[in-house]
Amino acid sequence: MTSHEPVHDTSAPIAAIDVGTNTTRLLVARVARGRVEPLASGSAMTAIGSGLKPGGRIADDRLELVEATVAQMAAEARRLGARRIVVACTAPARTAANAADLLDRLEAAAGVVPRILSGAEEAELAFRGMVAGGAPDPLLAVDLGGGSLEMMGGEGGHLRWATSIPIGVRVLTERFGPSDPPAIDLLEPMVAAVRELVDSVDIPVTGREAVATGGSAAALAELAGSDRLDRDALVRAVERLVGTPSDDLADATDLDPARVRLSMAGAAALEAVRRSFDLDAVVVSRSGLREGLVLEAVG
Repeated sequence: MTSHEPVHDTSAPIAAIDVGTNTTRLLVARVARGRVEPLASGSAMTAIGSGLKPGGRIADDRLELVEATVAQMAAEARRLGARRIVVACTAPARTAANAADLLDRLEAAAGVVPRILSGAEEAELAFRGMVAGGAPDPLLAVDLGGGSLEMMGGEGGHLRWATSIPIGVRVLTERFGPSDPPAIDLLEPMVAAVRELVDSVDIPVTGREAVATGGSAAALAELAGSDRLDRDALVRAVERLVGTPSDDLADATDLDPARVRLSMAGAAALEAVRRSFDLDAVVVSRSGLREGLVLEAVG
């Protein structure tokens, strides 16, 4: 968990815990003049969406891991003086048959009632967080998760449209089952699988760039050596992925090996978005859903 120097502000900290398909993330922050000022952040690969099909069950060991992780994060948030903790669940809680068990465990771990975000709510909150993080206006945004891909757009800080597409990096990885390292021959079929879904949605896109958030987008920026993921940058990331086993690539970066193994799918998803909307590049933002949850909590 990365800690930061305290921000001098009169408001008490708020904590947001985002329980996603791949990762559980914590942000403890204050809000000053509409800006989110972090005190601490952290993440853990809890992978509750591993092997999960719609209507299937989250594995017991995954439930135990995410419960322990959220308990630790909630304790850290309270240690830092958080006056409110918000726990939000995304795609797995929307589709799992044992979502009620997940929610019960999270409530026991955090001491607060968790919520399940719809795809539309997830998109709206991620959009709000990116705007607060200084994203361009007008904004075309992509939130790339493990179980879903949210796309949204707006201007003047207001969300005008959003759509949730039921494909993400874990879904795509489990569908194609890449080796370690992955074969380059898988890239184009993965891109095509994402484009089939993206192209079927009528999305009012203008502009030449989009902003992307999510752990996979951040990982690709690390692999490419650039937050601006144009065609050449995505090629650089893919070349590293196909040329090096995940454990070795993780040793050479700050990435978790499990995140590296999902990154071929991440590259395919962002390249699919880039091609579908004839974009020059997708620019990675470190702000998103957690920041949106914090802003929502302060009203």
